[in-house]
Amino acid sequence: MKIEIIDEKIVLYLYNYFFKSLDRDNITKEIKDIFIRLIKYYKLKINGIYEVLVYENKSYGTILEIVKLEELLFHPDLIDIKVKIFKDINIYLKTNNYFILDKFKDIYYKDNNYYIDIKNINNIINIIEFIDIIYNEKDNYLDNMLLIK
Repeated sequence: MKIEIIDEKIVLYLYNYFFKSLDRDNITKEIKDIFIRLIKYYKLKINGIYEVLVYENKSYGTILEIVKLEELLFHPDLIDIKVKIFKDINIYLKTNNYFILDKFKDIYYKDNNYYIDIKNINNIINIIEFIDIIYNEKDNYLDNMLLIK
């Protein structure tokens, strides 16, 4: 699991399918457990109203975006969550070092960075720490890019 904290947003990269089933009640319960772990083990101060965006991809796994919507002034220990689920999203890997991706096919180039669709990679574990993950629930990010290999 990789965690990024950007302003009022927490992004969790879970390299496998995280949820046991895609039933909304099950996902909501497991997200509550994630909040408890973030508070207990990572010492994050979490309270208020949050939107949790669940992105699922067969080749990668699950990405959770936890976005704080509103602070609750009169209930500082209360957490309320709204869950949105996106299935079969597009995930791309981005790096500025060509040699990280050179053994793969269909490498794209734009703005001094190299991109590859995660569908073209069998094992992401070897390169995960050297790349950025780009995810999108609807568009093909690689459109209008230069295919170099």
